[in-house]
This record gives sequence, structure tokens and C-alpha cells, in this order.
Amino acid sequence: MSIETKTKLQQLTAFLLTSLSPVIKANDIDAWQERGTLVLNGSDNGNGSFQVAKWKYSAVIAIEKFPHRKIDPYNLLAMVSAFLLDSDWPRDEHDLEDPELDIEVISNDNATILIEVMLIDDIDLIPHEQGPIIFNGQRFNVSLDSMYIAESINVNVSVNAQGDT
Repeated sequence: MSIETKTKLQQLTAFLLTSLSPVIKANDIDAWQERGTLVLNGSDNGNGSFQVAKWKYSAVIAIEKFPHRKIDPYNLLAMVSAFLLDSDWPRDEHDLEDPELDIEVISNDNATILIEVMLIDDIDLIPHEQGPIIFNGQRFNVSLDSMYIAESINVNVSVNAQGDT
């Protein structure tokens, strides 16, 4: 069982960097979290794992040296929108506000763009003998990728005329 360690902010930032490459370099983009809320949960995910909380926060992505004359800024708006819509993250379910952007033109050649977007990460615990988290008397590792255990399964069996299955 692998442990997902990328936050939604890291996923979005990596997507933008890949989409804007080679024009935007890795050292021209920065991201951070601020004004977060820890939403306690404690639900049993099954198979010994638990969701202990959700981390709801305002994410900021800063893009420096954005060549606003070479890249239409509406392309950036579409990239952010498309990624959030394609991700199927439960934005409405958690009342996450739509992204806000601030564009500061520095010169004829470049601008600094700040993208602020509300995100939420699941904080799940996966059993591990050496894990740093003690919960319910057991040790766990943190996983930022929710684990879903099937509670039921439907199986269809067809029988042909000769009685083979």
C-alpha cells in the first residue's frame, strides 16, 4: 500500500508548471498554504485505516516573470479552471470558494500573478508498526490520499447451455 504525499496544492502547482513549461521555470513559481482550518473527523475507513481530519486552507500560487504578451492570461485562467473541474475534488460539498487572481504588470514583458484558491486535503491514517502517529493505541503513517474500501460487490454469473460457467 503506497502512501500519497502530494497535497492538492502540490498537484495543482505541478500541473501549472508542466502546462506553462518551458516558458515558466520552476524557480518562477512558488506555492504555500495559509489560513487553514483543521476539520476533525475520526471516521473509520475500514481495513484498519481512519480519516482523522480534513485540512481546509487557502492556497496561494505565485508566478513571477509571467510573459503576458507571449501567453494569453486567459490560458492560465482556463488551466486553473480545467484542472479544478477535472479533478472531481468535492469543492461544493465543502463550500470551497472559487479561485481569485491578482495580476500585477511589472513591465511590458512580464507580470506577477497570484492565484488564491481554497483547497481541502484528507488526512488519513494507515496502520504501520513504525508510524509516528499514535491513535487508538496503535501506530500509523499519514496518507493524504483517501482510501476507499468496498462495502459490497455485485457479481453476475452467466451459465451457457452446456452448463459451463
